[in-house]
Amino acid sequence: MTMPDGHNLPQPPASPPPPRQSAVGNTGTTVQVGGSNTGNINITRRPKLPATPVPRNDREAALEPLWAHTPTPQRAANLLAAHGLAVIVGERGTGRRISAVRALHTHLSTPAAPPQLFDLAADWEEDEVPEREVLPEPIAGHGYLIDATSRPLSEDAARALMTWAEKLHDAGSCLVITSNQRDWRGDNRLEIGAVRPDAIQVARNHLAHSSSHAQAGWLQQDAQRAMPRGLLRQAAAPDRTAGVLADLITRSVSPLDAVAIAGRLRDIDPGRLANAVARRENPPSSPEYEQGVKELRRIREEVLLWTNFLEQTLTGTGTRGQDRVMLLAAAYLEGAPLELCIKAATEFGPRDESLARRYREGRSPRRRLSDVGVDITANDTAAFHSRPGLAPSAIRMDWHHWADERKETKEWLARITAPDGVAKAWTEQIGFRLLELSTTEVESPFFSILDTWTNTTADEERLRIVTALITRAAETEELARDAHKQLLDWATKPHAHRRKVVAWACSGRYGMRWPHMALVRLRHILAIDDEATRIAANALTTHAAASTDGFRRVVETVETWLERYQTHLAGPRAFLALTDPTYSVLDTLVSAAQATPAIRDFLIHGWMQTLRQPDVRDYAHQVLLAWARAAHEGRLDRTVTFGILTDVRNAHTPLDAMSRFLYGSPDQDDHALIEARLALANLRACNHTQCSEPRCPLKEAAGPLPDTSAAGGTGEPR
Repeated sequence: MTMPDGHNLPQPPASPPPPRQSAVGNTGTTVQVGGSNTGNINITRRPKLPATPVPRNDREAALEPLWAHTPTPQRAANLLAAHGLAVIVGERGTGRRISAVRALHTHLSTPAAPPQLFDLAADWEEDEVPEREVLPEPIAGHGYLIDATSRPLSEDAARALMTWAEKLHDAGSCLVITSNQRDWRGDNRLEIGAVRPDAIQVARNHLAHSSSHAQAGWLQQDAQRAMPRGLLRQAAAPDRTAGVLADLITRSVSPLDAVAIAGRLRDIDPGRLANAVARRENPPSSPEYEQGVKELRRIREEVLLWTNFLEQTLTGTGTRGQDRVMLLAAAYLEGAPLELCIKAATEFGPRDESLARRYREGRSPRRRLSDVGVDITANDTAAFHSRPGLAPSAIRMDWHHWADERKETKEWLARITAPDGVAKAWTEQIGFRLLELSTTEVESPFFSILDTWTNTTADEERLRIVTALITRAAETEELARDAHKQLLDWATKPHAHRRKVVAWACSGRYGMRWPHMALVRLRHILAIDDEATRIAANALTTHAAASTDGFRRVVETVETWLERYQTHLAGPRAFLALTDPTYSVLDTLVSAAQATPAIRDFLIHGWMQTLRQPDVRDYAHQVLLAWARAAHEGRLDRTVTFGILTDVRNAHTPLDAMSRFLYGSPDQDDHALIEARLALANLRACNHTQCSEPRCPLKEAAGPLPDTSAAGGTGEPR
């Protein structure tokens, strides 16, 4: 514009350029701007790895007076002081874990406060690398322990943990990794070998700590040291039980087994041992001497789980095959009626009527069982009260000595636990006996039996048993790696029974301890629509509703599925489960969408991806209708709910479930749906054409917005 004097009017100042977006100190992978450019900045990060406090028993075992001294912890503590990371390697039974706990305690302890020690779950797949954002933030006085004995660490994973340990070291924190020999692929200067502690000292420390001083004296290797000294020696009678079991524990016994032996020694009455020792002091030809020797031998056998007894019973000359199988049946079926044990024994080997008869010929079945150490109760059931621990020991001994009959043993167990098998009601006990056996033996029968059980029946009770067994296996150091792989293999195969087992496991303790690995397996489950899919969907929503971390983890995981696997049905099915009002997550999602743009964008983008999948069309329409009804009844905020659906409508080509929702269906004309259509037709949508967010899902909508709606408009003012 020009003034009459010819001077130009001053132009209004141009709009200032939008402020530059920044996130100071951001270590996340995504920055989203909420609202205008001057709004808050939300940092989106992957949830942290599960960290649980080290159990009290482990912390006590690593400190005085239970600790049996070895040089391992101090060497590890020296590495922690220099680098913030130590890797303790060794075979099972070398005390790796307790040495790691003591090393952390030695390095981090201060007069002001004890250290905070945590087990950090290695919750990533073997082909993955733990990214920095999933690792805990460095905090002074916090020590972390990663158990890599059940799964190898790749070179990249080792490198990532070393980099993180440097940050821990700078902050006054540290990390110890326990690993098998030759498994550590990082800097070998951080690696130290575990020195096996003295098993006898471990057992004596535990006995003394529990005030079982008499039993601790039985293990005293130098009996003279236990006797009173000086003048008191003449006044007090020597303790004749001191050192009587000094050779019971060899130095090659693992610390864990030494503690177990100490526990069984604690159950031995000191008077019983003293009486046996007193009888043994009689002349060798006397009956009292023989009774004393026999009782001492029995005490040793009881503490060592009847090793010598079984050697003589099962492998001695003259032992009949029937006796061995009768003992094996009673060991697996401990507590079962005697007649059931006999029937199970006759099933071993080829089915032959004459073979079944031989078990009832000659000595009676009860006499056979008594001769091999089985007790017969007043209720006529098989028990091992007089020889506690004999059952699992017999199973282990049989598997070890009859290696050429392992195949027959597995076939026998599968036969008697079949849906029509004589011992089908004892499947759970047999499964746990096999799990215990498989922790120490080669050619583990455990997983092959689980394969058989899941392949032969759809019985829900049996599948629940398999779920409990494989969950326990994943929590067992020796079987964890195979259990993780088994669950992944079952999840990827279209076997309905095994898929249900995986879904149940991931919704239970397994999913709580390894949430990332559980979500990977649930993604495979959601690829096929069956009963396992509904269990998996329920597991997702339960995990999301359990905690804030769980909610964030599930939402971000499903968002990743939608982006990374766009043709896979796992993302849409998971999204519909999260947004289905039937479950308990939608209220949280809608509430969070009001305050967090990232959640609103997740809902919009999720609907867009889901509506593109024809395989979930009917379910999507059901959820859309449920949204309309929830808003109509006041269970969802109307403005937020219809606002989200308006954005989805404007970005989505009106096809499939959204088209059916918007434009009608002969069997859907209730008031909630009519109200939703009217709201979507008249509610003003966000003008996303000016949105500064590069990941805004509405920018994916190609072409102009449609000029039609349920009420003849787009929802924008004309």
